[in-house]
Amino acid sequence: MSNQTPSHYRAYPPPRSEYGYQPSLAANIVGLSLFSMSTLLHCWQMIYYRMWWCVVLPIGGITEMIGYAARIYSYHSDSNNNAFLAQTVTLIIAPSFFSAALYIVFGKIIIAIGRKYSIMRPVTYIWVFCAADILSLVIQAIGGGIASQATIKENLSLSNLGTHIMVAGICWQMFSMAMFVILVILFIINVLNARLQLPHKLKVFCAGMALVTVMIFVRCIYRTIELLGGWEGYIITHEVYFITLEEVPMLIALLAFNVFHPGQYLKDIESLESFELPTTAKDVVSDSKIEISVAVKPSLANKEIA
Repeated sequence: MSNQTPSHYRAYPPPRSEYGYQPSLAANIVGLSLFSMSTLLHCWQMIYYRMWWCVVLPIGGITEMIGYAARIYSYHSDSNNNAFLAQTVTLIIAPSFFSAALYIVFGKIIIAIGRKYSIMRPVTYIWVFCAADILSLVIQAIGGGIASQATIKENLSLSNLGTHIMVAGICWQMFSMAMFVILVILFIINVLNARLQLPHKLKVFCAGMALVTVMIFVRCIYRTIELLGGWEGYIITHEVYFITLEEVPMLIALLAFNVFHPGQYLKDIESLESFELPTTAKDVVSDSKIEISVAVKPSLANKEIA
């Protein structure tokens, strides 16, 4: 009698996870739920304020939703390559839509405060940085497509090529965001030097957009380091980094656009050049003399009458 175990009774190792871990069901359900609610609210806000360019925010939100739906599916089948690639591509490109909204908003802030404080014209910011964002999207999509085809064909060199292209797309996005931040800082310096008295509402809105900028920049740094480590690197195979440096920052960014929506803060703001204060001590003294002379003349007139 043979001691060999029948083939249909042999134990086979479980399929290898595409993630290097089993995705958290709770964290991804929370992500999908919050992105869904925020996206629905953005759709309503876009229609209510009739700011149609804000459509980039719902598009980005829907892209995030697809990614988290794929991760929830992966909880039940973490070896499914299609779900893994779907969440990889969608979650990498989604923040580009938030960046595009940020660039448009900054152009409108420049128009509201004053074009003379900016190095470039408002429309130039929109065209240059949105074009850079589109280029980043194209590069990342090409890299994701190559990586997915390489995975199907089990071609390691082709997979590495796709990964490097995706990294190049994210690095380009990070570079353009860094240039944007530098220009914003220079604009703020010019505004502070002009001693403008900005309305509290506009200050609050600018603070909200600063929060969005920081969140997107943190996420870009994380994704760059993650992909440079490869598909089996330490960061990409530990979900805690994904949750804290991808999911949380992007949720904060999209929800911040809900709270500090451009329609609520920018819709009725006009040019603020009339809020400019005297910039030199001479101007302050001369203004004071005018005020004193205006106050003294009526009293002299009264004495003459008496």
